[in-house]
Amino acid sequence: MTQKRLKIDKKFFFLLISLMLVEYVRAAFIISYLPVQAAVGTQFNLALVGLAISLHYISDAFSNFQAGFLMNRFGIKKIISVSFTLIFLSLIVVPLFQFNGFVIILASILLGFGACPIWIVLLAKASSGSRGTNMGLIYFYWLLGMASGVIVMNYLMNINLSVSYWLLPVFVVLAFFSFRLSGDHQALENTKQPFKEMFKKTLSILKKSRIILPGTLMQSISLGMLIPILPTFVLQHLKLSYNQYTLLLIIAGLTAGLLMMPVGRLIDHFSPRLLFIAGFMWFGFTLISTAFSTSIVVIYILVVSMAIAYTFFLPAWNSFVATKITKEDQNVSWGIISSFQGVGTMLGPIVGSLLASFNASITVIISASLFILMGMLYLIVK
Repeated sequence: MTQKRLKIDKKFFFLLISLMLVEYVRAAFIISYLPVQAAVGTQFNLALVGLAISLHYISDAFSNFQAGFLMNRFGIKKIISVSFTLIFLSLIVVPLFQFNGFVIILASILLGFGACPIWIVLLAKASSGSRGTNMGLIYFYWLLGMASGVIVMNYLMNINLSVSYWLLPVFVVLAFFSFRLSGDHQALENTKQPFKEMFKKTLSILKKSRIILPGTLMQSISLGMLIPILPTFVLQHLKLSYNQYTLLLIIAGLTAGLLMMPVGRLIDHFSPRLLFIAGFMWFGFTLISTAFSTSIVVIYILVVSMAIAYTFFLPAWNSFVATKITKEDQNVSWGIISSFQGVGTMLGPIVGSLLASFNASITVIISASLFILMGMLYLIVK
């Protein structure tokens, strides 16, 4: 019995490259450049960076909610062109205005607005055909872009700070050309909708998505809770060294990256619902186990196990979401669903930080418990 080779549609591939470059730029600027320069430079401080990052994700969530409607009204190509222009301008203005604090905040907001439309286009495209494979590809390229953005930017900043920064707008231009090579993108509607009609459609989509939205929100809150406390939990509670912590992150990232596409293909042959339920509960129980582990070897095994569980529930969940979205509403639906994910990403770190003021392990246990509860919820609700 021969296994079919994975074939990626050429136009879909160019969209994936565009996403990867956008996520590289976003991670390089938001996750790497701003925090590192605040820590080692004198141009701006950590409080400013914290505000800029928060406003970036707020603008991302707001943009997701509106982008689908705008695509239907003005066309996908126009909105994507505007979004890439916003990203390009956000990166250009920062050095031109000598790293002024207000300009950094403005740039972070513009980057949040600009980064989301390409996601909606890809998720809408992935909703047809082999959903699991397509979702696996999307999240593989997302991981690749985000991880390389952080790692490569950190490396290049040590060599030449100016070159590392000015490569970012170059990558935005390359991302735009890659999108242009992805073919025509016709929106299903091209008429101006009154606010009343947009409001009615939003309510209709929210009603249709009532099964999806709790899981979307809880999932992003649970993962977001871990972001601010992860170094503290690993270094202080688990008593690992910084090098061991870095190795944990590398192993987790490599495991998830290598398995994302094969697991995505697996989803096309099994029920995505069963796979994401298994992934939620698997991730939750494994995460709780880390809070009570003292052996370094066991911790590494648990982290690999969590990375595998992550590759199961992430594409399986999005494949399940795609089955609940009608073709005529897919741009708007994915935008609204992504905005809920953005809200969860904002709330998660706040909740995690508050809980960590008592104990970092409490945050981990509650985050894990939410995943287990989600698994139990979707066992009951169909």
